[in-house]
Amino acid sequence: MQIKFSNIIGKSIPLFGAAWGLRLTGFCCILISLYFINLSLDFPAGGDTFPLFATTTTILLSLFLIGSSFKKSNFKETKKITFNISYNSIKPPLLITLSVLYIIGITEIGYFVSSILFLYITTYAVGIRNFKAITITGLILFPTMYGFFVYLLHAQLPTGIFF
Repeated sequence: MQIKFSNIIGKSIPLFGAAWGLRLTGFCCILISLYFINLSLDFPAGGDTFPLFATTTTILLSLFLIGSSFKKSNFKETKKITFNISYNSIKPPLLITLSVLYIIGITEIGYFVSSILFLYITTYAVGIRNFKAITITGLILFPTMYGFFVYLLHAQLPTGIFF
């Protein structure tokens, strides 16, 4: 394992061979799946069926990913995974974090307030700066979603502290 550090932000830093990236990803997915299996076993009235199916499938695919990483024909020995510190490289984790905060915000703050904030923040984060188009999208999207969930599916949207 070769680790090289650099003080220049935005420059790639080689960490380890590409095959190890697949192995670590597969291992992490298996650990997360086992955690969700443990959580889903407490679901009442057969509510664990879909989570068990999804997590078992994830474990099988992760094992396949780990197994395929041992084929030497897939990777050159000199190919390295690099750690790049730039806005484009941190955008996916940023959007995942915003999505998790949105899910928490739906129950704590309320569906509409959280959804409007999420729409503006994520579109700004991905580089869309046309706020007129974003506002028009929100004016069409949110009433449509409200009608779909409340009137068609008869679901109650989380209210939170606002509405």
